[in-house]
Amino acid sequence: MGMKNNDLINQESQKFAQKLTTALQEGDAGGAAEAMQEMQNNIAQIVEKEFEQYKGIGDMDVLQSRGLRRLTSEESAWYQKFIGAVKTGAKQEITNLTAAMPVTIIDRVISDMKKRHELLEAIDITDAAGAQKLVMNGVQMASKLGGWGKVTGAIAAELKGAIKMIDVTVAKYTAYFIIPKDFVKFNFTFAPMWVDQYIRIILSESIAFGLEKTMISGDGLDQFIGMTMDVSTATDGRYSQKAAVPIKNFDEDYLKVIAGLAKDSNDDDRTVPEVLMVVNPQDYIKKIRRIQNTLIYGTGSIDLINNTYPTKVVQSSMIGEGKAAVGIAGNYFAAINGGESGIIEFDDSNQFLEDNRVYTTRVYGNGRPVDNTSFAYLDISEVEPPALPVLIKGGSVITKTE
Repeated sequence: MGMKNNDLINQESQKFAQKLTTALQEGDAGGAAEAMQEMQNNIAQIVEKEFEQYKGIGDMDVLQSRGLRRLTSEESAWYQKFIGAVKTGAKQEITNLTAAMPVTIIDRVISDMKKRHELLEAIDITDAAGAQKLVMNGVQMASKLGGWGKVTGAIAAELKGAIKMIDVTVAKYTAYFIIPKDFVKFNFTFAPMWVDQYIRIILSESIAFGLEKTMISGDGLDQFIGMTMDVSTATDGRYSQKAAVPIKNFDEDYLKVIAGLAKDSNDDDRTVPEVLMVVNPQDYIKKIRRIQNTLIYGTGSIDLINNTYPTKVVQSSMIGEGKAAVGIAGNYFAAINGGESGIIEFDDSNQFLEDNRVYTTRVYGNGRPVDNTSFAYLDISEVEPPALPVLIKGGSVITKTE
């Protein structure tokens, strides 16, 4: 049996992320558009091929194993209207589709997104479900929740200041998804669940890209405040990035960084059972994986990072090579407000996608570290992977110098 479409889709997503990241770093808008178009066209072909192979099968267990899902009556009705509107190819038909995408589809998009992206799975993303504001704990509260004697005004003020109301509609993210014209012409007689599969895949990847980028390095202006940003000050609504702390090893240098996380912004101690570390896939391949699988004769393979401190390592193309973000995963507040977004709109402003029809939907949310010491920004460019040990039995070794 060949690869499942989920595996193929993961491959396409990884290629897309790398190409898109490179294009954005180089300021190449055309290259970014081409990367997005290439990924979505390729995924459309994967879904089309799956449909041709499985269109005669009605066994839901088989179809679910291929990534499809049983739709609710509300979802099915919405997709029928969407399919009818798209088949006409007229902008007015989409404009008339005023009913928002059912929130259950948005929920599944978020679920799919977290399955394919380690960082988004590691962060607890709250579904704001239409709420405008949510409460966030501003600091470690344990040392302030009780005490002998009278409740003083100073303690009351500290408690009040530690509770923050977060506007979860402040950041708007527009996700573009492409319907290739051939896909519309030949395949929109699909059952709605096949259309659902395609749209969920595209939206989950588009939204995931935006979320990862803003969670790591968002400057706070109409977007999240990233893990690598200094949340203590802002200029005209923008937060600056922290200076990267250089470390040369995941031993003493790393422990100093972790010790800094164990103090909150009020200089109170807090426990840190485990830390999250975000690295670029290139660094993971060239350095981190070898450090986590260091071979020591007589002992076996040892994870030198977790041996120093319990660490969950995740990969993201949205952090630069040679850099890492490390911190307390539970101290990153993130919420997505999909409940009252989800309106699909026809978008004809992107003329670089002339061979496709482009649609948009929007999600709202907010995210930030709870304080400035919850995450650290590291420079790991000088960290060397361990050399493989060599056991010599008799004879001698001639070095390169010799």
